[in-house]
Amino acid sequence: MVILLLLIVAFITAPVAGEENETNVLIVYYSMTGNTKEMAYAVAEGVRSVEGTAAVVKSVEDVEKDDLVRADGIILGSPSYYANVAAPMKEFIDKWYFEYELPLFDKVGGAFCSGGSRTGGQELVVISMLIAMMNNGMIIAGPLYEAWGTFGATSMTETAPHDGVDEYELADCRLLGERVANVAKRLNR
Repeated sequence: MVILLLLIVAFITAPVAGEENETNVLIVYYSMTGNTKEMAYAVAEGVRSVEGTAAVVKSVEDVEKDDLVRADGIILGSPSYYANVAAPMKEFIDKWYFEYELPLFDKVGGAFCSGGSRTGGQELVVISMLIAMMNNGMIIAGPLYEAWGTFGATSMTETAPHDGVDEYELADCRLLGERVANVAKRLNR
């Protein structure tokens, strides 16, 4: 009787043929001033704009191994400090490789960066994070050729004419999230 009941429950909760699994994208950021965090939430908006995808936004301090395992896509965000990835983000990347010994071969990746000035090294930070992903076997979902050929999203936060992240830069973040979500969704089928 118990076995019959378990079989009925399994049948009722089993996915219907052709039904897709939800695609999960983890957005991991480090932010001291709030600019990179603001960008992370714009990336999440882009992810959520793709039907059948879910976005989880977490700071590097809050991410656990299970978050990485569950994710179909991982998007990293860091401020640029003299053209370098922020130390907490670098430690996070090292942790998934050395401590967790977690190969991420089946994950799709992307990156974004905030920086204070035009020559703050934001592109170098994006490329550094993408290289770390590629070295871990991830698939990179950029560049965003359909827009303007960038490898990720960046912002210039402390230079006139504005302070913080402007709407143009947030639009880049949404496009990045959408791109990673679309590629992860295709690979998740």
